[in-house]
Amino acid sequence: MQPGETLSVVDGLTARAVSQIQALESSRLGPGSVARALAQWKQTVHRRDVPALLDDIGSHACPCCDPTEAREVLDQALTRLEPRARRELRAVVERLDDLFRDRTIHDPQAPPEWPWWRQRA
Repeated sequence: MQPGETLSVVDGLTARAVSQIQALESSRLGPGSVARALAQWKQTVHRRDVPALLDDIGSHACPCCDPTEAREVLDQALTRLEPRARRELRAVVERLDDLFRDRTIHDPQAPPEWPWWRQRA
């Protein structure tokens, strides 16, 4: 970790889950990446202008500019955390996922190997 970098603290999670997230960030994802991704995913799913959101999702050739990239980071964390911490983080992420699903529809033209959040229109 570099000076000035901070590790994630996700509101609503136990200290144990936060500690596991921070350990994962230190070893694989980068300091603060989970909290940053969660904030970005929340901002994405709460956008008022759904057509503009969908345009943003579909128009970026660069994955780092795709507003759903934050969901990729969360998925990486969810697959690597221990079960208890995974359940806690998943509960937070699923509320946002449900909102995203409610505001979008399945895109039948999306490649089936893409994660579900990239198969939305």
